Amino acid sequence: MNLPSALSTTLFILLGTMVTGLAEPLQKETTGPAKGTLFIHGGGGFDSGEFVKLVRKTSGKKQPEIRVITIAQGKRRAAGFKQGTPFRMVSDLKRRYQLKNVTELYTLSKKVADSPEFYEQIDSADAVHMSGGNQCFLTDAFLGTKTFEALERLLERGGVISGSSAGAQAQSSFMTRGDYTRRRILGDKKHQEGFSFVKNSVFDVHVEERSREKHLLEVFRAKKSELQDQDLNPLDLLGIGIDQATAITVTKNQFKVTGKGEVHIFNPRKWKKDDPDSWTYESLKSGTRFDMKLRKVIQ
Repeated sequence: MNLPSALSTTLFILLGTMVTGLAEPLQKETTGPAKGTLFIHGGGGFDSGEFVKLVRKTSGKKQPEIRVITIAQGKRRAAGFKQGTPFRMVSDLKRRYQLKNVTELYTLSKKVADSPEFYEQIDSADAVHMSGGNQCFLTDAFLGTKTFEALERLLERGGVISGSSAGAQAQSSFMTRGDYTRRRILGDKKHQEGFSFVKNSVFDVHVEERSREKHLLEVFRAKKSELQDQDLNPLDLLGIGIDQATAITVTKNQFKVTGKGEVHIFNPRKWKKDDPDSWTYESLKSGTRFDMKLRKVIQ
């Protein structure tokens, strides 16, 4: 049966529009965890009081269960842990805040991270804090293990995952400075996968103190040959650079800035591809709230 020419033309246009729409790549959203809270700190001058207050509030307990993960310290922590030498943050939390249930977790072995003796300690925790050091040790030990699943369960039941410096960088989807030696922003191409607690994101830390204000731009300019994930488009990422003694507290898709420094937002969607002068960032002061999904200040 032949359709009237006007109807045929209309159907052709509609089909063409649908195909065109399907061909256009969807912009990937930057989102935080559906439940739980992230405390992401830029390193140096960690405010343990702010951390403890957050954990007590989210858990509803005066004596919450806290695990301090020191894996980022690498082999330099091995002897002290084996000998039972207390890690400084563990001692400080117990002494300054009279916390009784603070223990250290340390291993460089995926096999140990897959053992119930290890990951069940996270299943019984209200919060974990990941120390500074080298983030490669964290992802090498945890990615693809039962412990990583336990960290996801911690968020699902409303817990807190905290990290400072290396412990902060590991929480993004694209992990910067992922190598054991030179610590370049793009790393060694083997350690660019982070924990993705904030999806479609890339973090940097110690920004102002180490003159790293423009370092994240290298991620957005990266060629496919420089990327571990060949399907990744760096321009889909939201860049978040955090000064020392500064943190963002992430709940769902929003965060609040606290501390002495600033948080620097790199949003490629505001940049003009052929205009290098447009490739810049926005700095947020303490007290500012930001929506990562909408990519805009909300206060």
